[in-house]
Amino acid sequence: MHASASDTAVEPRSSSSRWARIVHLLRTRAMPLSILMLVLGAVSMTALHVGAHPELSPVDELQHIDYLYKAPAVVHSGETVGQDAMREQACRGLATWPQTAACSTSATYDPADFQEGGNNTAAIYTPLYYSVTKALALPIKAVTGLDSLVTAGRLVGGLWLAGGLVMALLAARRLGAHPYVATAVLLAAASTPAVLLPAATITPDAAALLGGAALLWSILWWQDSPGRRWWLPMVLAAAVVALKALNILIVVVVALYVLLRAVVDQVQRRRDAGAVVTGPRPAQAAGLIGAMSVLALGMAIGYIAYTGVSAVADTSAVAMTERTTVDSFPLRATVEHLGVFVNVFFDAGSWNTMDFVGALSQRLLGLMTVGGVFGAIFVLRDASRTLRLTAISLLVVGTLGAPMIMAFSYLSQGIAVPIPGRYALSLIPAGVAVTAAAIRGRTASWAIAAIGFGCWALSMAFLIDS
Repeated sequence: MHASASDTAVEPRSSSSRWARIVHLLRTRAMPLSILMLVLGAVSMTALHVGAHPELSPVDELQHIDYLYKAPAVVHSGETVGQDAMREQACRGLATWPQTAACSTSATYDPADFQEGGNNTAAIYTPLYYSVTKALALPIKAVTGLDSLVTAGRLVGGLWLAGGLVMALLAARRLGAHPYVATAVLLAAASTPAVLLPAATITPDAAALLGGAALLWSILWWQDSPGRRWWLPMVLAAAVVALKALNILIVVVVALYVLLRAVVDQVQRRRDAGAVVTGPRPAQAAGLIGAMSVLALGMAIGYIAYTGVSAVADTSAVAMTERTTVDSFPLRATVEHLGVFVNVFFDAGSWNTMDFVGALSQRLLGLMTVGGVFGAIFVLRDASRTLRLTAISLLVVGTLGAPMIMAFSYLSQGIAVPIPGRYALSLIPAGVAVTAAAIRGRTASWAIAAIGFGCWALSMAFLIDS
């Protein structure tokens, strides 16, 4: 039998209908699908990195591993690293440190054979990150049968990263970004050495993205109802600094945004008497800025004071202390650090486990976010007030942030150290959110999405092949 003309027309219509349903699904379920992609992307990439790189990170991971084992107890200044942490280094290895002891399950290691004479320099951190990570790592270790708390703790880094990416997406949406464009840039960000290495190792930096993204989102959420939602930014301001004192940079960004928004809104109210301005009133803005500042600075300064009075041994002879202690204010170094954080995706640095793939993705993301921030401020005519003021706040802190840290370090501890870009990890969500929201036009959106997904796919392929 021969098919009739009506029969032959069924298949094309059916294919067209299926494609239309797929397109409809992608459009109507953009946020759930974006969140799913971010969670799967973060967890899978972190797990691949953990499997490919069992060795310790030279970015103080020995000290952080020791804190993980001892959590939720506080590690005090002058305390030496324990046997568990030293055994992890002896068995895993550390490329930047000579192997001074063999891997053994029964050996007793000498702290003097390890970095900083075995002194735990992570004592400046609160136990918050380590305690949360350990609470999640222990069940993972039990369920999977892993023999190392460190491996389980590194896998928890995938959850920290996933949470940070999802909250950054929510912040980007409030700034006006398309979900898929923001997702592409965020996945690319997750594949950079700046983000992936801390996520896949034991360090408080693993929680910086979540802290920075959550605080930014909370401010954008607060401004819609400043009379009722003030409590969340206050709580998060204290929490992000408790995770790591240097996360205070994002507190400064959002506080500056609140200040600028209040000033601009008040000018509009006075200029246009009949205009309806829904933003926070000056008193509400001042109250929130004051509360966040007191909580964040109180947490940072208070814990520094606590580590000093609770020290169990004198650390003045520790190599790190001797290297960084100075007799006078480092004025020249402070000036030279202007603008260090303008590019929130700093150079990949000497410790890059992703080789040329990591260097390429980090360079592309750096160019992209710098362009996005400047574009939102100086180029886009249709940029919302929220987007433009967020970009301005980020640019100001990016310019002055490193000198601020230099000054604070000298005044609080009498030390001066070169400020690496990784100190600004909490600013990355704001940079990505602003960049995604600044994209205009279908061509630009497709191009940015292609670059973003391409960087992530290339990084995944590199890790699978490692």
